[in-house]
Amino acid sequence: MITAYKQHSQFILILAIMYILGVWGGPLIFPVYPAFLFLYGLRGRYFEMFIIAIWTLMLADYVPVENATYDDLKWIKTLKPLVPLTMFFFFLRDRESFKPYPKLFIYFIPFVLIVTIGLTDSINLQVGFQKTLSFVLMYLCVPMFVVILHRRDQHNFWKAVFTFIIGMLTIGLILRFVAPDIAMKVGRFKGVLGNPNGLGVFLNLTFILWVLVRRFNLTTFTKKENLYIVFVILLSLIWTGSRNGMMSMFLFYVMYKMIQINWFFALVLLAGILAFNDQIFIVFVVLVEFFGLEGFFRIDSIEEGSGRSIAWAFAWLELQDYFFVGGGFGHDEHVMRPNYKMLSMQGHSGGVHNSYLSMWMDAGILGLSAYFIGILAIIGKTMKNNYIIIAFITSIAFNIYFESWLVASLNPFTIIYLTILTIFIANLSGDDYVQEEISIEDE
Repeated sequence: MITAYKQHSQFILILAIMYILGVWGGPLIFPVYPAFLFLYGLRGRYFEMFIIAIWTLMLADYVPVENATYDDLKWIKTLKPLVPLTMFFFFLRDRESFKPYPKLFIYFIPFVLIVTIGLTDSINLQVGFQKTLSFVLMYLCVPMFVVILHRRDQHNFWKAVFTFIIGMLTIGLILRFVAPDIAMKVGRFKGVLGNPNGLGVFLNLTFILWVLVRRFNLTTFTKKENLYIVFVILLSLIWTGSRNGMMSMFLFYVMYKMIQINWFFALVLLAGILAFNDQIFIVFVVLVEFFGLEGFFRIDSIEEGSGRSIAWAFAWLELQDYFFVGGGFGHDEHVMRPNYKMLSMQGHSGGVHNSYLSMWMDAGILGLSAYFIGILAIIGKTMKNNYIIIAFITSIAFNIYFESWLVASLNPFTIIYLTILTIFIANLSGDDYVQEEISIEDE
């Protein structure tokens, strides 16, 4: 990883300069940011474009510190729509070099059609159209860029991606000590992202990606590098106090290990978890109280999901008018925001906090079904070669029950999620994307 830092030192310096210009340079960043993005594209430097995409979406998730007089990263929230637009532009320009195309987007075409129809009932058509466009472009372009970068750079691409992600997470750890007002929110760690639960989602996806790139031998890390990656991920996760992030990561790892023993046994275990979730919850609470960890796990609010049940009940009532097709992308936000004050008085702050309900509000039951039929189709195709995707989907299915990030596209979670799905899908496409699996290691 140190080698990757040295190889890309000039690029890292450019990112630092853009950050400084954005925070302290006033309007200078608005011509500089797109200029660098397009220059890298014109020169075919797709790795730099891909990293700028992740960097942009991570910083755009940031929220101002408490009592701040202005949002010092508002500029990057304004500029982030350039990410999918620029990626799509250069995909069109160099489309021949991207062949053969990964087929991930095909599985979600029915969903896109249904959610687009829902725009006819959109509360804010302009926002709904923009969100639809960004969703389509991200699901189309991210797999394209991941595949072409692997073909070009092989192991070096994956090593450099992880070097960057772990570097950003390390900056968050440092900020915990040197600038806690930036890295903390309401006494919980959020690093360089916007909130602790969001960081928990990102850490879970990063952990899954780390396991997969090693499992499929996409790149190799030294023992010290692996230890450092695990150290950064676990320490960050513990500091966040994100119960969702912890449980999602735990579910993935347990299912992953069970699949290595026997895939059928892993499915039986999953069925048992679903069938006896209430009893498992009671045992979990007893163990937490036994070890005196009530404060860490915020046990007083765990049953109500930190107020989420209030939002879920409200969302369920609201989606009845858009039951079958939905109101298009952004409909969940347009319904929740006007009622923010009322919901806050009842004990909930934020949006729906449930991707299933959010997608139901945006795309209706037809769109929700179409999306997860696409996921089931991906699982069916992938399981011809391996069963690891079961562990991944189990983790994500639990994770999105408490967070609504799946219906969005311009966030730091979706780009990692799509990268992981691309690993599975490209392994089936008949090209040389994923190499032979390595033997099972004692991890």
